[in-house]
This record gives sequence, structure tokens and C-alpha cells, in this order.
Amino acid sequence: MILQEFGNLATILVALPVAILLGLKRETIGMTHSIGREANLALISEKYGISSPEGRGVVSMYIFGTIFGAIFLGLTSGLFASLLPISPLSFAMATGIGSGSMTAASLGPLVAMYPEQSELITAYSGASNLLTSVTGLYMSIFIGLPLAEKYYSLITKLKSKKRG
Repeated sequence: MILQEFGNLATILVALPVAILLGLKRETIGMTHSIGREANLALISEKYGISSPEGRGVVSMYIFGTIFGAIFLGLTSGLFASLLPISPLSFAMATGIGSGSMTAASLGPLVAMYPEQSELITAYSGASNLLTSVTGLYMSIFIGLPLAEKYYSLITKLKSKKRG
């Protein structure tokens, strides 16, 4: 799961420069430092304040993920579980990648497809969500947020040098 968190850091490297090119400012730090779980919302709120540009960025990603991420994960969870010959417990572990709403949405199709294992699937999903929330928070505190801040400074300096 730690490797998954390193994969989430790719959001900073790819999306942050794109967001700056689109004209966004410090909102990009809140938007790209992580995948926007509940704990990341609290982290940005504590560090910058929820009304700050960074706070607006993380809230927008949290809302976007809650709505569209839940729909996407709900659809892909059922699709992959019906097409791929992988244990439903593996899929249950994969459901914990996002916020609570994303976990619940991706868990639903699995429970419907495998009702005889519903308690075990739900337990694996909950454990996965807890583990990724904890590892994701520490990854955001020690790597993601500092990296996003430094990368934001670097990109904005390069952008201002090109203009001037």
C-alpha cells in the first residue's frame, strides 16, 4: 500500500504543472498533494485554513471525488470483478483507495456479486480503507505536501521567467 501512495504522488508531477498552465494558482497545492481523502481535507484545513486557496483546492477535489470518483469506482469495481478471474477479497482490498464514499460505492457491487462472502469482503474493504488513510496521511505530511509546495514554487518561477 505504500507503493500505491508513491503512485499517488504522480498526481503532483503531472497535474500540478497542467493546473498552473490553465491559470490556477495556489489552489493547485490543495488539489494535487494527494487524492483528497477526509484526512487530507483536515490536513490542509489545519495548515492553511479551509478558506485559503489551498483549502478551496482540496475541498474541490474532495467534492469532485465524492461525486465522480464514487460513480467511477462503483462501475469499475463491478466490471472488473465480473471480467477478471481474481479473488473477490483482492478486489475488496482495492476498494479502500479513496474516501469513504468511494469505498462504499466500490464495495456495493462486490457484496451484490458475492453475497456469501459479504462480511469478509466488507471487513477487507474497511481494513484497506483504514490502512490507506493512515499511510496516505503520513505520505501527504512528509512527502506530498512539501513536494507540492516546492514544485509549485519551481513551476511558477519558471513560468514568470518565460514571461519576463
